[in-house]
Amino acid sequence: MTGKTPFSAEAWKNVDWLRQATDCFDLTIRSVNVNDRQCLLVFVGGVTGTTSIEPIVESLVFDKGNLAFFPATVTQAGSLEDALDKILQGQTLVILEGSAYAFIVDTRSYPTRGPSEPTVEKSVRGARDGFIEHIMLDLGMVRRRIRDPKLVTKAYQKGSRTKTDIFVLYISDLIHPSILHDFQNRIDHLPVNAEVTSERQLCELMYGQTWNPYPHVRYTERPDIAAIHLLQGSLIILVDNCPSAVILPTTFFEQTKQIEEYTQTPVISLVMRAIRLAGVFCSIYLLPLWMVLVMQQNPTRLNLPLPEIPGPITFGVQVLIADLLIEWIRLSLIHSPLMLSSLLGIVAVFVLGDAPIAYGAYTQEILIMTAIVNIGNFVTAGYELSMANKIVRLALIVMVVIGGYRGFLIGILIHLILLLQTQVGPFPYLYPLIPFNGKEFKRLFLGNFTMDKK
Repeated sequence: MTGKTPFSAEAWKNVDWLRQATDCFDLTIRSVNVNDRQCLLVFVGGVTGTTSIEPIVESLVFDKGNLAFFPATVTQAGSLEDALDKILQGQTLVILEGSAYAFIVDTRSYPTRGPSEPTVEKSVRGARDGFIEHIMLDLGMVRRRIRDPKLVTKAYQKGSRTKTDIFVLYISDLIHPSILHDFQNRIDHLPVNAEVTSERQLCELMYGQTWNPYPHVRYTERPDIAAIHLLQGSLIILVDNCPSAVILPTTFFEQTKQIEEYTQTPVISLVMRAIRLAGVFCSIYLLPLWMVLVMQQNPTRLNLPLPEIPGPITFGVQVLIADLLIEWIRLSLIHSPLMLSSLLGIVAVFVLGDAPIAYGAYTQEILIMTAIVNIGNFVTAGYELSMANKIVRLALIVMVVIGGYRGFLIGILIHLILLLQTQVGPFPYLYPLIPFNGKEFKRLFLGNFTMDKK
């Protein structure tokens, strides 16, 4: 117990130490007499279930000189520093006068909301529950779906100040050994002074900050998706106070999948996957390809009716303006109160209507094409993937303006190299297409739950 402060046999000295160590107005001390011996209960209001304090007080008895607790989970506190950490988590410290030992009673009761369907990952069929900010309830929703004794759950606590609880879940006989080894190495080597307040911050600490826009992990707010990936050999990370889980590892094609593909027949699921992938690739390449055809006046056999353009730079600026306006409207709808949503709809009509076209800000063709590619962004199941694809599309537009069709081809080549160089865990980002794995490719597109680990 080097560097730790032991408990004093005088109970109030321990309380004085706790008061000096933290300046909390809601630090509560209750004194109870048990068989003519004073017993002090120390807890913090707001995160401690006060309704569970009374049964504990009523159950305090001495059994052959030992203090007994009947209706609670009890552990012995090793030092005053450890006890203070537990108190701030919502547990209750029980100190007995004349004893150099103290006990921690689990009375945590965090404010929380009920499980509800996630607004981002909606489904016509399937479960209607979703992860919330209570990590124990999130764990229970996963356990409810997988009742396998080989489901391993490990607990970590990271952050010198936040002391955030982190749960790691995997099925021992399904997970790829290299996935587990890579995660264990990264979580063990986190900086000592690093603070963890969200799942995104944890991922940045584990994988570092990079200019690569593509997500290295997949986030989900649905426990059924987390359970499916556990059965496929993935690793799930739950972070307290965060209503989403982290799935490791992930690939480009995994980011495009949605829960409805597991609730339909194989034929319908296959068709829906094909339509979704078509929308994903259109959101990246359709608008730059159309710009190349317009700038080259369609030197192909398609014979598409293409508009006249004033110049490559002006044409590119018009496309960027239209795309930027649609992005502004999307962001404003996300962050504006519901009472203003109707007003934003009216504003969107003026911004994307006939007035800007009449003033020459952009043409009808530009507006139609930008609307189509943004619909492709909305079709993309992974929100982080859709944002990365949008950044790639904007880069391709700039390269088309600068280099025409040569810039477009160079941009596609750079995009492909970026995807090939992105790797999380043992699998490349374009797996199972590159390198090709027939069994895994079949599972990906036909919706089987078994993962090929070869």
